[in-house]
Amino acid sequence: MTPLLPPGLHPLREPVPAGLHPEAALLARCRTAGLAVPVGAVLLAGHDDPGPLAAGEAVTLRVLGTHAGVRLAAVDPSALGAAAREGDVLVLRAVASVHAGRVRTGAGIDTVRAVEGEAHELDGAADVRTLLMPALTRPWQRAHRGADPWRTPLPPWGMRLARLVRDVRRVLGPGPWQLTWADDGRTCRLIGVLTA
Repeated sequence: MTPLLPPGLHPLREPVPAGLHPEAALLARCRTAGLAVPVGAVLLAGHDDPGPLAAGEAVTLRVLGTHAGVRLAAVDPSALGAAAREGDVLVLRAVASVHAGRVRTGAGIDTVRAVEGEAHELDGAADVRTLLMPALTRPWQRAHRGADPWRTPLPPWGMRLARLVRDVRRVLGPGPWQLTWADDGRTCRLIGVLTA
C-alpha cells in the first residue's frame, strides 16, 4: 500500500502527473531505468509540506528548469515555501559530493564543467575546470582517455561521469542534453537533466 503524501508532493517516479515541468519526467524516467538519481520528489508551486522527506537529512532544492539550487541541512518549510513561490521545486536527497558540475552532450565529444564541491556552486566558483570527454557509444567502451590531442587520462570522477552520460543516452536518446551531476567519490549521480 502506498503511503499517503501531502497534497502537491509527487515522488520522482513514473508516471509523472501531467502539467509538471519536462525535467521531472526526464529524471523520473532515468530513475525508473535504474540510473543513479537520488531519492526525491517534486513539490508543486504554492505548497510547502515536504511530507516524508522531512527526516532530518540534508536535501537539495531547485526550481525545475533552472540551475540555481541550494543545499539545506534539514528540510526548512520556510525555504520550501520561498522556493515554491517561484515554481515547481525539485527536492532531492543531498549528495555529499566531492566533484560536481554540468555536462553538455555533443556529437562525439561532451563538454564538462566541474568544481570541487556542490553543483550549485558552479556558477559563482572561481576554480571551474573544463574537460572534454569522448562520448561512449557502446556498452563495453571505457573512458580511459580524454578527447584532447595529448589523450590526457580522465580523472576517476570523469570516468564515472562518462558512464553516467552513456547511460543517459541509452535511456533518453542521443540528445543533446545538459546534465547536472554530483560525484561522491564512489558514484556519479544525475541530479538534473534539460534538453540543450
